[in-house]
Amino acid sequence: MQLDRSNIPPHGTPVHLAFEEPQREVLDNGLEVFLIDAGIENALRLDIVINAGSVFQDKKLTATSVGKLLKEGTNGYDSSKIAELIDNYGSYLDISVTKDTATITLYVLSKHLKKLIPLIGKMLHEATFPEEELKIHIDRKRQEFLVNSEKVRYKAMLEFNKLVFGESSAYGQILDYKDFDLIDRNDLLRFYKDNYHPENAYVVVSGKISDEIVPMLNTYIGATWQPNRNVILQVPGPGNIGIKEKYIEKPDAMQSAIRIGRPIFSKQHPDYNKFLLLNTVLGGYFGSRLMSNLREDKGCTYGVHSFVTNYKHAGFFSVSTEVKADATEIAMREIMFELSRLQTEKIDDDELNRVKSYIYGTFLRTFDGPFALAERFKSAKDIGEGFAFYKKSLDEILQVTAAELFETANKYLNPEEMITLVVGKVNNS
Repeated sequence: MQLDRSNIPPHGTPVHLAFEEPQREVLDNGLEVFLIDAGIENALRLDIVINAGSVFQDKKLTATSVGKLLKEGTNGYDSSKIAELIDNYGSYLDISVTKDTATITLYVLSKHLKKLIPLIGKMLHEATFPEEELKIHIDRKRQEFLVNSEKVRYKAMLEFNKLVFGESSAYGQILDYKDFDLIDRNDLLRFYKDNYHPENAYVVVSGKISDEIVPMLNTYIGATWQPNRNVILQVPGPGNIGIKEKYIEKPDAMQSAIRIGRPIFSKQHPDYNKFLLLNTVLGGYFGSRLMSNLREDKGCTYGVHSFVTNYKHAGFFSVSTEVKADATEIAMREIMFELSRLQTEKIDDDELNRVKSYIYGTFLRTFDGPFALAERFKSAKDIGEGFAFYKKSLDEILQVTAAELFETANKYLNPEEMITLVVGKVNNS
């Protein structure tokens, strides 16, 4: 059959986005557990989310080092025994540390959870942080830092973070080479004691849920992980934003990394969904205006994107790209042109409907399966919301008009208010 690709295929029937909120349980130590019973496979994902990200550290590298070394030794388990246990049951254990949280994630067959949950319990309150493992970890991170520091993309990521939030802020802190020599095991033990406790955490279990899961969690986590009533979590405060333009010259660079953006509001701000839609038009998908301009028309980059990054207590908007060194100035000019165009020309109906359809499809894809549901629930839980937050957000996005986007662009996308960073060759010469 010969397809006529000149005609846009008809849209499918809209899907009603509605999910039951997870079942909530509370363990003996006050730890909240949220159960997402979905899927047909006998597999589970266990997420333990702890407010122990890098914004809460007094010394750089502490939070990530604690997270990394949780699975390198506990009372009764050394690193090799932990690795062997995980492999023996065909499971996967990951520990990720962001600016806000540390998350212990275990993927496991349902029948093997009871074999591994005692280990998870020990990681939460009996981690030992062996000196030798810490040395290996720091040496590895130091080498990664040295290699990455030669890349304009990495340098731009760090520097832009500092410019957006202010170097003095918890969110604006960036690594320096000397930081690798300042951290020791006592820093990890202190951070672990102050931040890893049940009042500062919650659990999400997703997959095929059985009646024995909550009692099992209570036995190995609820009854053993003791509260720490003396510690008060300090919410990160804002920093002082200094310069708005910075150019870091790397004369031998083949590319220049460009970052243009500004601090932005939280997901619960009344303008957030309009701004999210506006961002998608600008550079949030492959058919965006920035991609059409800088990649397809000017040919000066492989990819350019704009995005909104949300932390728990802060956030920012950014345009990000790496361009050929001799195309730095034209790329900067065209990015500013596209920002200005959104303030002077209303989006036409065809483009607006196309972008809304893209966002609609993306929403549906990110709720596909129990583990995806867990991921979305965590994002909502961190701002005090549930699944209903997403239905409300999608409904609002689909109702946004071109006039509202025009107004939003004029409020938040003024090129003169943007923070600008270039790492690489600043001039064509």
